[in-house]
Amino acid sequence: MPALPRDLRGDLRTLAGAGRSALARGGAGPVLSLADQALVSACNFATTIVLAHALGLEAFGLFSTAWIAVLLTVSLQLGLVVCPMASIGPGLRGESGHAYYGIVLVHEAGFVALAATAVGTGLSLTFGDLTLGLSTGAACAAHLAQDFTRRYLFARGRPQAVFGIDALNQGVKLAALVTLSRMQALSPVTALQVIAASAALSWLCAIPFRGALAWRPGLFREVTGRQWHSGRWLVLTGLMQWLIGYGGLLVAGALLGVTLIGVLRAAQSILGMLNLVRDALENTVPPIAGRALAERGLNGLLPVIVVTATIGFAGGLTTTGLLAVSGKSLLALAFGPDIVAYAWVVAWYSLLFPVSLVSFAQICAFRAIERTGSVFAATASAACLNLALIYPAVRWFGIEGLLGVAIMTEVMVCLVLAGLLRRELRARLAESPAERGLLPA
Repeated sequence: MPALPRDLRGDLRTLAGAGRSALARGGAGPVLSLADQALVSACNFATTIVLAHALGLEAFGLFSTAWIAVLLTVSLQLGLVVCPMASIGPGLRGESGHAYYGIVLVHEAGFVALAATAVGTGLSLTFGDLTLGLSTGAACAAHLAQDFTRRYLFARGRPQAVFGIDALNQGVKLAALVTLSRMQALSPVTALQVIAASAALSWLCAIPFRGALAWRPGLFREVTGRQWHSGRWLVLTGLMQWLIGYGGLLVAGALLGVTLIGVLRAAQSILGMLNLVRDALENTVPPIAGRALAERGLNGLLPVIVVTATIGFAGGLTTTGLLAVSGKSLLALAFGPDIVAYAWVVAWYSLLFPVSLVSFAQICAFRAIERTGSVFAATASAACLNLALIYPAVRWFGIEGLLGVAIMTEVMVCLVLAGLLRRELRARLAESPAERGLLPA
């Protein structure tokens, strides 16, 4: 086996050292993060199977449509609150950190209230079903609070607490859904109510682990401005990513029927195991990158980004190959013979994964240096391409057109990010002569 290049060996040692240091300080905890994401991905996959079998494709399509609205709010929360926190918070120490997290919790409470109200009202009016709207609004509020809490605890270096609250959330949810399914009492509304109850219970149990907080009203404007400086672009990026990821599903559902949304969501759930890797990196890399930049500048940041992109692309290609071979068997085993005709969708979707991991590594760099406008520029350009092509592609080519546009869009995001990141790094290295020579090829 050929030896690794010297620069890459150095980068690997740097990332490994950063990971060991983070664990030693009770930081993000890559191992526990990976274990937690394995648990969450496995339970989410099992939940999708239970819902698809118990509801049938049409009702499952209705549930999936309602849940897409919740996922939109999750995407906005990531951009507006969570991602800036994950990069900024770990670099703060002592009272500064306590005050920062206290203000971020206020931001989160306001966002949850607005998002849940908007989702509940919007779905009630769209479907003319008040019960569905209220249930989705409650599920939205509880899910947002639980998702923020787990990422907040990762940022504050409490991965053990994250594992505990996620195990509680997923265990209660899955047990309740299975029980209702066996009683033939499961519907889209009851499923949403179960999700709301389990997430709320998990959130309540996390309160004792929130860590030290301080309220400094005088810092509220400063912290809010810093959050908004990064979040204004990330929240728009989240909206663009939602349009790219789910706008096509809604167009396909409008043209080909709501049942197709259920079919596509079932196929996507097979790829949930791929999200295990990205979500684990999301919990681990941004805090490490933020600390590395704060402590060592670009000398610390660049190795983290290079190694993340390298490992992500190589691992993504391997996983894609395995899914291309086993996708048909997985679909048949999980959802029954009726959906096997769509097994090829798994192979197509999996092509997005290695490219998206390279994009993720580049996004972590922009988040660390707080230049998230470039992330929005790359995502917005790809979203424009997606929106321009998705309708004719679905109308003329059906699902094949939808997937083709999705792959083209992800590649475009990666390429534009690469160009913008290289330009940003060149500008920073020109300002810091001591760090010249670090720009990767």
